Amino acid sequence: MSEVKTGSSKVEGAEKFSTLKRKSVRGGLVALSSQGFTIAIQLASTVILARLLTPEDYGTLAMVTAVTAFAGMFRDLGLSAAAIQKKGLTAEQQSNLFWLNVLMGGFVAVLVAACAPFIARFYDKPELVGVTLVLSLNFIIVSMGAQHDALLVRRMQFGRISSARIAGAASSLVVSVVCALKGYAYWSLVWGTMTGGAISTLLLFVLSPFRPGLPCRGSGVRALVGFGANVTAFNFVNYFSRNLDKILIGKFVGADALGIYGRAYQLLVFPLLTLQGPINSVAFPAMSQLDSKSSDFRSYYCDVISILALLTMPLTAWMFISAEEIIILFLGVEWRPVIPFFSVLAIVGFIQPVAGMRGLILLSSGQSKRYLHQGLVCAIITTIAFILGISYGAIGIAWAYALTEWFLLVPLQLYAMKGTSIRFLDFVSSIRIPFLSSAFSIIIISQFDFEYGIRSLALKGVIVAAIGVVGALFSPVLRLRLFELLSRGESEGV
Repeated sequence: MSEVKTGSSKVEGAEKFSTLKRKSVRGGLVALSSQGFTIAIQLASTVILARLLTPEDYGTLAMVTAVTAFAGMFRDLGLSAAAIQKKGLTAEQQSNLFWLNVLMGGFVAVLVAACAPFIARFYDKPELVGVTLVLSLNFIIVSMGAQHDALLVRRMQFGRISSARIAGAASSLVVSVVCALKGYAYWSLVWGTMTGGAISTLLLFVLSPFRPGLPCRGSGVRALVGFGANVTAFNFVNYFSRNLDKILIGKFVGADALGIYGRAYQLLVFPLLTLQGPINSVAFPAMSQLDSKSSDFRSYYCDVISILALLTMPLTAWMFISAEEIIILFLGVEWRPVIPFFSVLAIVGFIQPVAGMRGLILLSSGQSKRYLHQGLVCAIITTIAFILGISYGAIGIAWAYALTEWFLLVPLQLYAMKGTSIRFLDFVSSIRIPFLSSAFSIIIISQFDFEYGIRSLALKGVIVAAIGVVGALFSPVLRLRLFELLSRGESEGV
């Protein structure tokens, strides 16, 4: 009888894992599509509003958002991540997390509002008081939808999340344009921001089945708060270490060098984050449902890393080998000094998306304290590297960034994988084919002299893609994913 039960549990486990993977494929497609729509709306907003507002209007908002962006790290306190990761989350626990989110959102709102006079005095712009006071209310509005969003992520109902976010972005654009046409200047951006946050939160309330109850004691929420505190501390440390390069360049080299470095960083990193973000958002709730010591946990992680490598490594290889065409065609010939920075940062971009997924292992397995520890180690070593690199100017910072990323690759991966079923060899084997095919495409393209221009850029892209596809044909993971995409997915449910 026990053998029959064991066999039955294995079959149920296999079916559950298969269902989870199908949900992940569907969720990934929805998340990527949503990202595309959101980016399109943002581009439309940039193009339309640039013709209706002045640079000073944008600058006025930027002066305040520099403060609100930093304060935003503490609004959620990592409680959304805690709710997503927690196995067996109760209704009482989620209700308590909701009220903690609202309480923290209110606290941050009051703190930012209290800073309004100081911000206005610092920039010598009295109008910033009103702007800051209004934008501070957004912390309360967004906090009210945090746990509704978290529950939808837990259930991998990304279609509903995407609907809320796209509607928020679209309403923000419409309100900003209407206000700009009526001559509201920088207030157009303020009201657009507030409207977008309110619409997204309202739709999350409607689309999520979560209905908060009254706060109660003894629900076991303390451990969740500890988890979230570690996540928040990591974000705080990571914020400074990831911005130190720009601070040092601006202080010791100058605004021109910082502008060049910033352009290179933005142009390279943006498309990589566009791909990594949706994949990570789907993988986190999925892996949180699995036992970190199980073979399913290892298998899912290897699938995620393989797909991410197949998407980002060929793209980075193409950007590296086409640096000159990309910079001059997209930014203009006056931005030629960006090229060497772009090339060096591509060395970072080649490995960073897959290496950065070590956080996925730690968070999905509930190891938030170790997540913070590896962030501290990374921040300390990166800071030392930047301080040493600044003596060689902005390009020294770029090289310090690249060398540090590769130097930390093995030790931080081993640290993240400790205590789980994942081994470093799994990581290597998962990225091997896209790594080698991308490197091979760089070698092949470098052997030829291409005529400069858009045709050269396109031809290099075709070569990289062709070599990547040939390499991917040897990847059983990709074949499995294609099969799942062609299979009929289950309807989105609980």
